Amino acid sequence: MKRGEGLLVVDVGTTKISALIGEEREGKLWATGLGVSPSQGLKRGCIINIEEATQSIKNAIDKALNQAKVEPTFVYTSIAGNHIKTYYGMGVIALRDKEVTPQDVEEVLKSAQTVDLPPNKLIIHVIPQEFVVDQNKGILHPVGMVGVRLEAHVQLITAERAHIQNLIKCFENLGLEVDGVIFQGLASAEAVLTPEEKELGVLLIDLGGGTSDLVIYKENVLRYAASLPLGGELLTGDLAICLRTTRAEAERIKIEKGVCLRELVNEEDFVEVPGIGHRPSTKISKKIVAEILEERVKELLTLIEAEIDKFSNTYFISGAVLTGGTSLIPGLIYLTDQILDLPARIGYPERLPGLTEEIYHPQFATAVGMLLYAYNNLIQGLEKAPKKKGFIEKLKELLKI
Repeated sequence: MKRGEGLLVVDVGTTKISALIGEEREGKLWATGLGVSPSQGLKRGCIINIEEATQSIKNAIDKALNQAKVEPTFVYTSIAGNHIKTYYGMGVIALRDKEVTPQDVEEVLKSAQTVDLPPNKLIIHVIPQEFVVDQNKGILHPVGMVGVRLEAHVQLITAERAHIQNLIKCFENLGLEVDGVIFQGLASAEAVLTPEEKELGVLLIDLGGGTSDLVIYKENVLRYAASLPLGGELLTGDLAICLRTTRAEAERIKIEKGVCLRELVNEEDFVEVPGIGHRPSTKISKKIVAEILEERVKELLTLIEAEIDKFSNTYFISGAVLTGGTSLIPGLIYLTDQILDLPARIGYPERLPGLTEEIYHPQFATAVGMLLYAYNNLIQGLEKAPKKKGFIEKLKELLKI
């Protein structure tokens, strides 16, 4: 990135849109603009109304641009939902010069993507698991090694083309070209996981509003990624129904008074619940609120347990890391430990200079991670940064926009 260039990332969530702008100053990434707007036109991570979603995205971006005072040169957006799937890929090439070059790595990774995918799926990330040079396995950085045969084993993270198409359409309506689409769980992992956790083995649970993203790292390699269509909205919805109040009031009660472990609540504690319409407010025992949230959190953790059941406990030596806006509900760490049998902690995003305190919160883990992921890929070349026209034209060709 050159001086004066801005990197805009937009986390398109079910309950909120977070736009974050980064700039390079003195060789470091600074967060200089933040905009947050309530989501409209989305359900469980997917766009259901393009006009409403476009306006929500615009509101967040405008706030971030007004604060940063810089025009974005690069634009990245996020994606989630239960349509996110991972597939295994393998590619092999012969080494022409007997020494692995960056071009060879690019070629073998391209070869690994030639898998038989459903026609409605598009690859958004190619994550190398290991390279094999001749008979030498477990290689993560093969450039410079000598051999005659290069093999790559990868995880392919895919999304449905219709969801990507609708997402990109929102940005096109605003006159913005998207440089890349980042899976929310992968971005959050970038922001909150430590190198030691990635090495030993860790489960990341990103509890968003409409989705819960799962990411597993082992030996510094992403081994699995998935997205469940359940999140904080499930808790809010149940509270609204059981307490007979509006979703807005249920969300407020969840954030301000919510506890998902009944043992943490005293019998004498009460919560005032506003009625719907002109009905009078009522006082409800806080223990009832805790019981409602506890049952739904247990249900969510049980679904997560079933999702990761295929992996042995050796994959999670470090335990679990919980992030996202819903992760701060008191009692969640205890229930995670009990149900998943994993020691857990809350994941706060890396402290970036600039808007350090404003974004140091689990609800901004995805946005901060997107900024780090895009910046590192662009600057350090870990994943070749696509040219603006090349990327968007390729997507348009694939999506037939």
